[in-house]
Amino acid sequence: MTGLRFSTAPFSSVRQGDAMRLYESISDDKERLQVGLNWHDDPELLYFKSGQFRLTLNLKEYEITDERICLINAGQIRKLEAESRKAVEYAIRIPVSELLFQDSSDPVNEKLLVPLMEGRLLFNTFLTVSDIGFLEVLQVFNETIRHFRRVAAREKTETESSRVFAASSVSDQMYLRGTMLEIISLADAYGMLRLRSGQDVEKQTEAVKAAIRYIRENYMNKIYIHDLSNIAGLNEQYFIRFFGNVTGISPLDYINRYRIKKAAELLRTTDIKVYEVAEMSGFHNVGNFMKIFRSQIGQTPMVYRKSFNQTIADTKNEEPSIVYRKSANHTIVDTKNKEKK
Repeated sequence: MTGLRFSTAPFSSVRQGDAMRLYESISDDKERLQVGLNWHDDPELLYFKSGQFRLTLNLKEYEITDERICLINAGQIRKLEAESRKAVEYAIRIPVSELLFQDSSDPVNEKLLVPLMEGRLLFNTFLTVSDIGFLEVLQVFNETIRHFRRVAAREKTETESSRVFAASSVSDQMYLRGTMLEIISLADAYGMLRLRSGQDVEKQTEAVKAAIRYIRENYMNKIYIHDLSNIAGLNEQYFIRFFGNVTGISPLDYINRYRIKKAAELLRTTDIKVYEVAEMSGFHNVGNFMKIFRSQIGQTPMVYRKSFNQTIADTKNEEPSIVYRKSANHTIVDTKNKEKK
């Protein structure tokens, strides 16, 4: 594999302002989708059209080798990686809170939408071609994809393998909310919903989420491993091993990756000086920042900023991805004007 699209950002639609977004990923020999550990406050629908994927949900790993729909419940911690060329997947967030009817006593609110929003009612995780209702849900989702392609604006991304479609007009909002309601109604009609049981709440999952949430809220400050282990309610040494087993990297590596992600966002979207970017991203030693940035991205901060401005159109990029390629010792960015190591 010569390239990876790595992102700690969502692989689903992300709402900013009034826009709803659809994500499309088509992996090839040079670029393959790889999304780090994350979770959302809304359910998500993923459609694996072809290829092979490795999906982790609440610490449980699944091999995706056939066409299927995955309904991820709100708050579920997950990561995803494409494992073959021509691996195609689509994703969209289901904003349940924005689908509520004005009358709070409406039976749709009381029996479906509010329980889904509060996590008392859950989607069944997978829907395969042999399951009753699969074709009906897929038909609605395919219509949704076609609608995005027909009317939505395509936002810039750093790779051709990933596409983001944003729909923001009032008519689009009406149509897309209608399709989300239709999908929920089909899930209810075909028995794809279940009540939450006590077994659905996993202490280990919540421990990892608590640690990651703390990192994201405090990345600009000094973060100590013992603080993270205390938040997770685990012994420090056990926490380090457990965090590494779940995320694939150590707590320190996760902190540095998240800080570099934030630094890269500042370099792309502002003219702030490099030493200020370092400080705002949690690096209080510029030399250390330069070293870690180059080891992870494959370029110096100034070269990264310059190459981004030269190769990407001047439009706002929401949740950009970074393309990485693997080397013998570390992972570095794969760009058209990459530096020699």
